[in-house]
Amino acid sequence: MNAVSQPLGASPLPGFGEPKWESQDSDPEFHDREAGSQARKLKVIVIDDEALIADTVAEILNHAGLDATPVSDPAEAIRLAENMQPDVVLSDVIMPGMNGIEAGIKIREMVPRCRIILFSGQAATVDLLEKARKQGHQFDILGKPVKPEQLISVIRAGTRS
Repeated sequence: MNAVSQPLGASPLPGFGEPKWESQDSDPEFHDREAGSQARKLKVIVIDDEALIADTVAEILNHAGLDATPVSDPAEAIRLAENMQPDVVLSDVIMPGMNGIEAGIKIREMVPRCRIILFSGQAATVDLLEKARKQGHQFDILGKPVKPEQLISVIRAGTRS
């Protein structure tokens, strides 16, 4: 496993220049798009309450050969996940109404193999993650701003096909 665990309370969320994330479901046999032209595209749901961010990130992922769908409402993302059965959900953490951790837990209940990657630029995320971990939920976490190359690498690196 290439991921480096970041203990809670150690330092603020990692920047993308120094990726540190915790993954309970990384799999070295990740989906390699380059392996063949017939390879299935990874299905990704991008959740951010700022629609422009969700749209932009989804566009970047689609351009990289993934099948990404932007959503600005976590409840809508949960409904979509039930039908879409995504490989990955990439979600902002701090959003009005339902946060990304709550959405990730609900999506993982419906799609247990789905990898949940959270991204945030807010310090409040640490407390929310600690609470989720105490309840037995683990998530990958990335800091904002997100560099496209690193994001694509992280999505591909630990996703089961």
